Amino acid sequence: MRRLLFLLCCLFLAILPARSQQLGGGLMIGPTLSTMHIAGVDSTQFRADYCFGVRMALIPKRFILGAELDVIFSRQGTRMKQAVLENGDKVRWIEKSSYINIPLLLNVYFRKWREDDEDESRLIRLRVGPQIGFCLKGDEVESIKQPRKTVQNIHPWQLGTFNRIDYGMTVAVSYWYVEVRYTYGLSNVFKEGEKSTNHVISVTWSDIW
Repeated sequence: MRRLLFLLCCLFLAILPARSQQLGGGLMIGPTLSTMHIAGVDSTQFRADYCFGVRMALIPKRFILGAELDVIFSRQGTRMKQAVLENGDKVRWIEKSSYINIPLLLNVYFRKWREDDEDESRLIRLRVGPQIGFCLKGDEVESIKQPRKTVQNIHPWQLGTFNRIDYGMTVAVSYWYVEVRYTYGLSNVFKEGEKSTNHVISVTWSDIW
């Protein structure tokens, strides 16, 4: 898999700049829905958070293929199904993590650039490619719902228990200034225990220049 990702990166860098004639990009911001697939655990659920970042793109005017490199700060994690303690309190375990994600994407435009196109917002774009992520930190949160209040016990991830580097594959569909993106994690989040991978859906608003 790593060799394939490396070859894809080389292919993008070697071919696409020659085909592209315009540099574009912009800011990205929007909500995320993330979860973690943990082998042997069927109680993980999606949790909502946010992401923001910048995108830099090579936009073709006479071709349907382009390239894009993003740098995104992403709040991720998962949550477990709610359980009931012996005293009647309800408890839920939540994993929260922060990543800097850098996807390198092949952009497929569904039509060629027209003379009246001021930017790529009128073009439907399919984006696909590898992503590498760098975990900044993580917390395990024990949320206990009592009759009159909710108590949260926060346990930071200890160094050496999680992998700093995360990688996966990203696919997205964009139109106008809105993009829906899904990233399928391929590497383990935690170093020990069952296989654990990130899965993130984001809906972002991006201005284009």
